[in-house]
Parts: sequence; C-alpha cells; structure tokens
Amino acid sequence: MSRLRAADPPPPGQMVDLGGRRLHLNCTGSGAPSVIVENGGGGFSVEWALVQPLVARRTRICTYDRAGYAWSDRGPVDDGIEQIVDDLNLLLRTAHISPSYVLVGQSLGSLYIRAYQRRFPEQVAGLVFVDGTPDEDVRMIVNGKQVPLSLLSRERLPAAHREYLSAVPPLNPGRADAPPFNMLPVGLQQIRQWAFEKAIRDFGWLPNTLAVAESWREELTALRRQRLTGPYPLGALPIRVLERDIDSTGAWHAQQVQLAALSSRGNLIRAEHSGHMIHLQRPDLVIDAITEVIQNVRATK
Repeated sequence: MSRLRAADPPPPGQMVDLGGRRLHLNCTGSGAPSVIVENGGGGFSVEWALVQPLVARRTRICTYDRAGYAWSDRGPVDDGIEQIVDDLNLLLRTAHISPSYVLVGQSLGSLYIRAYQRRFPEQVAGLVFVDGTPDEDVRMIVNGKQVPLSLLSRERLPAAHREYLSAVPPLNPGRADAPPFNMLPVGLQQIRQWAFEKAIRDFGWLPNTLAVAESWREELTALRRQRLTGPYPLGALPIRVLERDIDSTGAWHAQQVQLAALSSRGNLIRAEHSGHMIHLQRPDLVIDAITEVIQNVRATK
C-alpha cells in the first residue's frame, strides 16, 4: 500500500476509502447519466483536464486513478482486470455515484470499460472508446512471434510472459512538456510527470506479473468470445468509437470498426489530425462523442 507523502502534489479530487485503502476520485458537474472515465495504460485523471470541465456543464463526470497510480493506494493485484472492475464498482457505490453510467475508455481503458459492462450490464447506458485497444491487440511473445493474449492457453502463458518481459525496452518518462502533454496547463504537466515516473518505478510494462497477465488472458478471452457471438452482441447500446488519424493502419482501422459493430447504435469517428491521445489532441471530438451518447441515453428515458 502507498500513502501520500508530504512532497506529493495534493489530489484535485477526494480520497475514497475502500476499506483500508483509498482511491482518488474527481467528480465535477451534476446530472444523469454520470460519465465515468477509465484512463489508458500509464494514464492519469489529470490528463482529462481539457475534456472534464466542458462535459461537467452537461452532467456529472468522474475521473479517477486506478490502484497504485498517482494518489491511489496499491491493491492486491494491481492492474488485474478483475480488481479494476471490482474497485471501480466499489468506488462508485462508496462515493454514492449511482447508475446509470456512460463509460469512457482511452486506449487500454477501453478493455476495462468493456469488462465492466460485461460484468454489470444493467449499470451501463453507453460506451465511448477513445482510440481504444481491441481485445486481440494485447499480445505476448511465443518463440519470437507476437501472439494475441486472448488466444493463449493458461499453460503457455508463463513462458510467453517471460519472453514478453525480456523483449520490451526500458521505459523512459521523457519530458513533462513532450507533445501531446504540452497541451495541458503547465502545472498539470508537472503532476502528470510525477505520476508517470512513479508508475514506471512501481509497475513498468504491463502486464508486469504473471497474475496480472492471467487476469488479462481470462478477460480478453471472454471479451473476444462476446464479440464473436453474432451481430451486435451489445444490442442497441449507444457507442461512439474515436479512431486516431495519425499513424493509423489498415489493421487498426479494421479493429476500430469491430468495436463500433458491438452495437447497432455504434458509430465510428475519425479524429483528423490526432494521434493516439485524442483527449489531448482533439478534445472537442471527445466532448462531442460523450455528449451524443448522453443525449441518446436521455432520449430513451
């Protein structure tokens, strides 16, 4: 467990006690449905500073930091998907943030919001994927070749995970003002840099342990199975899929199309002039996508 130190920057939100450990939650605005944001891998709540204030004019929006990240205390299996889903559910209940929710996931966070929706479908009124990671894009290494984690057996995972960790390069925190983080106010650039350096020390590349890798393998297998069950496995759930323009590939585009096809009301939006961090490079498109889903949800009440 990690506790805040005097030298740490103060959290912008509240520290919510989950029974002996605390997570950082920052909610602004009011109204329903509540928008709940899942950060990408190595992402933090402060990165949503260009999106959160404008969404808060329309409804309540909550950003938070997963266990072990930024101000949040560590948990038993940090970054295990089961723990992430359990933590978020308990966090929202403890903070009295009632369903229904519009879940927003950036990059790896898109897998986490799909996992949450799979576990608690009655709570989720809509999904927004911000250059979301597809379930087959998380890969391990087997005999030098990348293999989707969702296609690995439990027996093959330990060796594949060891090979993966031996192949990834050291993480470099870079400069606080490196693009696209220079889009943030200077004070938030420094806070994000503090949080990222802390994450590198504590976690490194994900999945960083075999227990986390097994959690991911189980959930990604379930999400792949769900996706392949037939047309529109999530029915008519409102979904918006934002896809980067810069450095996109044909394979990535095809996978973003698959995310939109999870629902009969899924729309794919190309984020012109943006790379992977669309919430920093084209926050206007993220705000518009969230607003559209909110309007769809309210129209069906």
